[in-house]
Amino acid sequence: MPALSPEVIELRAALMDADDPAAVPINFAELPDLVARLDNDEAWHGFWRSGESAHQVWLPTRPAAGRATYVVILPLDKLLELRAEAVLRLWRTLVGRSGGRRAHDFPQQTRDRHILMLRAFDGRADGASYRKLAEVLLGFEGRKAAWENDPRKNQVRRLVADGRYYVCGGYRNLLRYPIRVV
Repeated sequence: MPALSPEVIELRAALMDADDPAAVPINFAELPDLVARLDNDEAWHGFWRSGESAHQVWLPTRPAAGRATYVVILPLDKLLELRAEAVLRLWRTLVGRSGGRRAHDFPQQTRDRHILMLRAFDGRADGASYRKLAEVLLGFEGRKAAWENDPRKNQVRRLVADGRYYVCGGYRNLLRYPIRVV
């Protein structure tokens, strides 16, 4: 099972009767725009975009041909909240309801900071000085003496360092936001 993203929903075929009124049988072949692939070990991965929602499912074997009912496997780990939210969004979409707002969407301020981090990291990787980065990204205007005492000097250094952290593997934490797994 892909353990990296809590967005991936693990399903298993259920013994529940598809005619049961409480059942929500799924026919993966009928889902529009479903992208699926098989691994070498016969595990099945599906990516389905429905409107504004995107859903990822994983089965250890090929899905049943035609309509079938499935159960969801939810590990009791620190990411349970995010996994349960992904399951609820999938269920809402399957029964024709709105998927709802994702609880772990970034606030605008956080998005803006991550954009600055990556731009600062890229600029530094291209050879730009910290001062030049502060001029372009943070609006610094001044001479060398003003630069030495300006708080944007440390701010741009933190942006570059944080950008380096995310580029070197820290991006995985973004998949689990707002939960921190230490």
